[in-house]
Order: sequence, then C-alpha cells, then structure tokens
Amino acid sequence: MNDNENVIEKVDSRSAFAALSNHEKNVLLPLVLNMMQHRKDKEKVFSNTKIRKVLKEFGQDIADSQIRKIIFHIRNNDLLDLLIANNDGYYVATNIQDIERWIEMQKGKIAAMHESLAAIQRQMERQKKVLIEGGESHMTGQMSIFDYLP
Repeated sequence: MNDNENVIEKVDSRSAFAALSNHEKNVLLPLVLNMMQHRKDKEKVFSNTKIRKVLKEFGQDIADSQIRKIIFHIRNNDLLDLLIANNDGYYVATNIQDIERWIEMQKGKIAAMHESLAAIQRQMERQKKVLIEGGESHMTGQMSIFDYLP
C-alpha cells in the first residue's frame, strides 16, 4: 500500500462529511428520494438546479452543497440503487454501460485526487524541511516536535 492509500484509508467517509441534520433527514431526504425514484434512465435526469427548484416549491430553499450531501447519503446508505449522475444531472441508471462509464469516471476523479493530495503533501514536507533548516518559507503555524526528529 502506498502513502496515498494510507491517507485515504484513514479517512472515514461518514466522518469526512457531516451527518444529515434532523431537517435534512426528516424533511429534505424523503422529498429528494421521492423525486429521484421516478428518474429512471438518463432521459429523465434531474439537475441540482432542478431539484432545488422543486424543493423551493415545497418551501425548502437549500444550497447546492446540501443536495450533494443528501445524494451522498442516499448512495452510501443504499436508499436508492444505482443513483448516478452525468453532466446533465442525477438519475437512477438502468443501463449497464452507463453504470460502468460512471464507475470509470469516479475512478478517474479518485486518481486525480490522489495526485493532488500527493503533490500537496510533498510540497508541505519540502516547506517544513526549509523551515527546519532555518530557511524562509511562506508557511505559518506551529510544527510538532516530531517534525524535527529524523
């Protein structure tokens, strides 16, 4: 296992994203679930904007990030099978090729995140080394005593 996998393994997705609030769980989640259950196949896609518009008709004015959080919750708690997205929005997939494409797209995103994570970790370690050696760095904050040990 490489360093990136170790870091990712330590992150629990349920703690990385805040749990649903009572309002999200008891009001918004059922509304979104009901909406999405009827979105079978990509011809019936529902965009984030469209979901927000429908929810607003029910008196629920919410942010894009809340929709993503609710979709995350639906997927990760198996509340609606095969809820995926394309560039147009969310839908319940019925086509195997669509599902496989979505999986491959997610793997690509994960690989890109691994690369970015590794780059930032490498840059931070390089800047810490500069500070430890007495050089100048634009980083601020307090380092641990363990940063100084070989």
